[in-house]
Amino acid sequence: MAFLDALNDTTSIKICEHARLLEVASAMLGQERLLRVAACLLGQQIEEANKYSIRDKLNGRQLFYAVEQTDCLTMQLKQCLGECAAWHVDILWTGQGGADKVMQMSRDWTCSCCWLNRPTVYIADTSGQQLGKLIDPCNLCETGLEAQTPDGETIFYANGGCCQLGVCCPLPCGPCSKVEYEIQDPEGSPIGLLTKKVPGICKFCFAPDVDNYLLFFGESDVWADPMHKALMISMAILMDFRYFSENPNDEDDGLVDGDMIALNSGESGHHNMTIGLE
Repeated sequence: MAFLDALNDTTSIKICEHARLLEVASAMLGQERLLRVAACLLGQQIEEANKYSIRDKLNGRQLFYAVEQTDCLTMQLKQCLGECAAWHVDILWTGQGGADKVMQMSRDWTCSCCWLNRPTVYIADTSGQQLGKLIDPCNLCETGLEAQTPDGETIFYANGGCCQLGVCCPLPCGPCSKVEYEIQDPEGSPIGLLTKKVPGICKFCFAPDVDNYLLFFGESDVWADPMHKALMISMAILMDFRYFSENPNDEDDGLVDGDMIALNSGESGHHNMTIGLE
């Protein structure tokens, strides 16, 4: 497959998360009131589909485009049901100028609590054949994920401490702008690095839940199979879903009586809204 051949020659990847343009356009058109009403049905802000551009970091060539395919209702439920909610992401091969679906990440509805029934994401090809899976183990003081074969054999881990400055105090500059995860093989030897990076001050101010991810594949037999690199790309997307999708600009106030009266009477009022920049 062409996408596997491209990954075989790749030593580093850059994943850029796209900000949500719908909220910006709605604000410009004065439609924030409509979004506010819809959001308050759940007492939450409106969620939009996550989208990612995936490039070869060395030459800048776009290899993939990942887009969330979760339905609108489930997308809103993710805010209140957290790790129990389902979601799906299609990964499209764009390296030859097209946009052909080659993989899908699927997280089914699951009742998860603490260490019981931990969230699992399945990676499959377009025929539905499982290529691997990602496990989110119960971590007390760390954040980390595990990649496994379809049979449950561990391929590699991503380990990161919770005491990093980028976790405690994320900012768009200096050591606070990044969070690093060491990639380790089943024996615990380092074989790569996954870094979450704040993209810049503008996006940080308006869309602080939008991040970039840098993936480095070290010298290891693990990466001899390019499908393992594809699993690491999927792991970075899962990490964004699990740990870095909360937007501090979101307000969970809901509509109070005064807001409802203003809406019914057509009076203007003050409404909060998440704004993203492309």
